[in-house]
Amino acid sequence: MADSTSKPLPDQYHELVSTSIDEKGIEIPHGLIIDDDGALTMIALAVPASQGYGFMLAQWVKLRGKEMIFAFDRFTREGQGTTLGDVMAGHYCTRAGTRPFIIEYQHAPRIVKPIQWDNAFWNSGLNSELLQHLRGTVSG
Repeated sequence: MADSTSKPLPDQYHELVSTSIDEKGIEIPHGLIIDDDGALTMIALAVPASQGYGFMLAQWVKLRGKEMIFAFDRFTREGQGTTLGDVMAGHYCTRAGTRPFIIEYQHAPRIVKPIQWDNAFWNSGLNSELLQHLRGTVSG
């Protein structure tokens, strides 16, 4: 654990993603959580994406999360409102709610676009995924 910087958590995450890309994409995605005391915890998501949501939600509770951001490496297709072949797709969470996002990228030549908060295709899918996992956590 380390103290978080004064930089907003989404900006810290974008920097992390930008430095993590290699020829295979982002093999092990990470999540970041800031707790009540302002401590920043980085979590390696070395689990299948299907387990990643549950894992991050459990960490949110365990660490008394104030803010959390995480994403998974995905491929894109035509008609998804993207221009590059790969995205990190995930959620930025605060106690007030969650906000889905994507970061489009490619390895060579290196392109890492800014966080996109308003992609209708990805936001719809990401919100559905999160809701499924929340229902599973609450009823499971």
